[in-house]
Amino acid sequence: MDLNYLYERQQVSLFRAENAACDHSRDTHAALAAGYAARIDEAKRRRPQLALVA
Repeated sequence: MDLNYLYERQQVSLFRAENAACDHSRDTHAALAAGYAARIDEAKRRRPQLALVA
């Protein structure tokens, strides 16, 4: 998967979490952001040269 896509989705999820109207939405978007962060970390572990770019 493209790291740029994952970074974009993570940022959108963080923004939505910060601006959520209720706790449930805030928690859901924060969990999505954490999931994207985990996928980014996994991609970097599999291909260490990616860590130098991002």
